[in-house]
Amino acid sequence: MRDNHEGMPEILDAFEKDGHYFSIVRLEHNGQERRFRFGVSHHGYLALKRVFELRPFSTMPGLVCRYFFVPSYCRLDESHMMMTVRVEQGRDGKQMEIEAPRDLVANLKWFIELDDWQKAEHLHVA
Repeated sequence: MRDNHEGMPEILDAFEKDGHYFSIVRLEHNGQERRFRFGVSHHGYLALKRVFELRPFSTMPGLVCRYFFVPSYCRLDESHMMMTVRVEQGRDGKQMEIEAPRDLVANLKWFIELDDWQKAEHLHVA
């Protein structure tokens, strides 16, 4: 088990716009970082909203948690998986599992495997 988030996409946001659902992830590579927006299904959006509700540490208002996709998952059935998310609050980190649709897990896995940011340039956001 990793004790840091190195190489993991940080899940920054999940939102709805004009009846479509999106997520934003942040990647770091060779000292550079980029943010990417990609479409998710309604079920993927709901799973990400559940991720942002994870509070394994203090629930005191104002304390910020960060969420990272861990490349550890298992298939539950044809369309659902159990994915692992690393939650960090300050110097503390904990990995937790959450049910998510297969398409969301596949998209997050693709970002981990991304070897050239040019392949995702169409998803880049400032």
